[in-house]
Amino acid sequence: MTPALDREVFHHAHPFEYSGVEWGWFHIGLSMKNYNENMHSIYRQTLLLGLVCMILSLFICLSYAYYLAKPIVRLREIVYHISNGDFTVRADSSRRDEIGGLAESVNIMTEGLQRRDNILDSVRYAAQKFLHSSDWKNTIPDVLGEIGQAVDASRIYVFENSINDSGQLCMSRRCEWVAENISSQLNNTRLQNLPYADSGLDEQVVSLLGQNEVIAMTLSEMSNETRAIVKPQGVYSFLFVPIFVGKEWWGHIGFDDCTHERIWLESEQDSVRAIADMLGTTISRQRAQRSLLEAKANLEERVEERTMELRSQIAAKQRALSQLADTQSSLLEMSRTAGMAEVATGVLHNVGNVLNSVNVSSNLIKEQIRQSRIANVGKVAELLTGSGEELAHFLTEDSRGRQIPVYLGSLAATLEKEHQEITGEVESLHHKIEHIKEIVTMQQTYGRVSGVVETVSPKDLLEDALILNSGALTRHEVDVVREYEDVPPITADKHAILQILLNFINNAKYACTEGDGLKRVTLRVFCPTPDRVAFQVQDTGVGILPENMERIFQHGFTTRKQGHGFGLHSGALAARALGGRLTADSDGPGCGATFTLEIPVHPEEKA
Repeated sequence: MTPALDREVFHHAHPFEYSGVEWGWFHIGLSMKNYNENMHSIYRQTLLLGLVCMILSLFICLSYAYYLAKPIVRLREIVYHISNGDFTVRADSSRRDEIGGLAESVNIMTEGLQRRDNILDSVRYAAQKFLHSSDWKNTIPDVLGEIGQAVDASRIYVFENSINDSGQLCMSRRCEWVAENISSQLNNTRLQNLPYADSGLDEQVVSLLGQNEVIAMTLSEMSNETRAIVKPQGVYSFLFVPIFVGKEWWGHIGFDDCTHERIWLESEQDSVRAIADMLGTTISRQRAQRSLLEAKANLEERVEERTMELRSQIAAKQRALSQLADTQSSLLEMSRTAGMAEVATGVLHNVGNVLNSVNVSSNLIKEQIRQSRIANVGKVAELLTGSGEELAHFLTEDSRGRQIPVYLGSLAATLEKEHQEITGEVESLHHKIEHIKEIVTMQQTYGRVSGVVETVSPKDLLEDALILNSGALTRHEVDVVREYEDVPPITADKHAILQILLNFINNAKYACTEGDGLKRVTLRVFCPTPDRVAFQVQDTGVGILPENMERIFQHGFTTRKQGHGFGLHSGALAARALGGRLTADSDGPGCGATFTLEIPVHPEEKA
């Protein structure tokens, strides 16, 4: 069939049937000319409309894309300027869509960065001002003004802490900066010497400030007491930053906003804390500078005074130097005299003890002679003589005569015993007299002029010193322990050494007798080094206080009631002259003491 659109007439035929009988056909014919014309017109119009819609859609899309892309591109440019440090640019935030919200966020970020940059500039400004200022009080007004404009605050002030007469911690406003149309509180007498307890601030807030913590608060967050203080000042929010001078809480810097309840950003708090730290450091530095200047002035004055004193002292020193040699020689002579006095005292004690023993022995001999039965021998002799030629008869027949032989035997035994006892006492007297002679001889030997150098045995020297003190040691029941090592002979002034050793033993005896514990003196001789010999005397006495250890060798220092404070000092001088040294050691009261004399084996080895 030919397509309908290609035919001029449209023909349709349909059979007509009724009761199964085909009666005929229906034939319908329709002209297609107008229909084709209408269809072509519709096609043209539809195509044209589609083209128009496409062009219009493209225009609308391009317009909307431009509407969206332009502010985004502008935001990109603004972010680029911000990244380069230009915080003056702002985005158009008049739109009410998401891009407008984004632009508003960018503007807020830019303002925050600009404020932070301004604050950092103010911090640098404050650092320069504080660094070149001699008094922070002259600089602080300019610094507060710069900071106030940077943080966009209404009022900035500095409080200094103090203690009132009641012992309360108080604060006083020292300086202030206010923005335009903001009332000043610098002359508010209520803010001078105001106790923190009456300031309306909670104890916790005051405690946090004292712990170097920043306090930020809005009016809605304040207690009723705090509102009563700040509301008359028009404050909606404040920021307190503590100032520390070293470890001392000096005061705080306050920032007020009198326009709205402001939330202080962390970056702002950190920046103003840096300013507070710089102010505290500046105050500390200027205090130190003032102290140095005062010290310098005092030092110059003292130097001038000291110069005058030195001029007079130089002349006195010259005179003193001329007298020093004489004084030194006199001191050494006094040392020798004092040492010999101690030796003589020891000799007198020892001789006195021996003389007491001699006196006891002589009394015993005298009593034994008085009670002796030697007189009975004469009586027996008279009896024998009286018998004459009848002696044999008398001895054998007379009752008295017969007892004479027995009596003579008993008398002989008694007389023999008396003889032995008297002989023993006489021998004891002889030894004691020899002891006296030995002591006197030793005193004469060491009493000669000192300075004679000879070779002696260290053990013998210590034994000689012990002999001269043996009487006193025995009388006070002080045990002596000897710990002598094999040491070589020494070449030295034995008189000087003996004086030192006598003083050591004498002091040890006194230390033991003044205590209630064990009385023991230990004598030692040893070689600390191959070329030096040490004499050591250790006691179990009262010990030495730690604060006296450095003073015991000073002239005139003594802890004994009857002491003259010259023995150890003179001994130290003598030891130095011998090329040696004296040392003392004690663990404290009740722990005893140890004194050591160390000298070279030969004089040429003097230290």
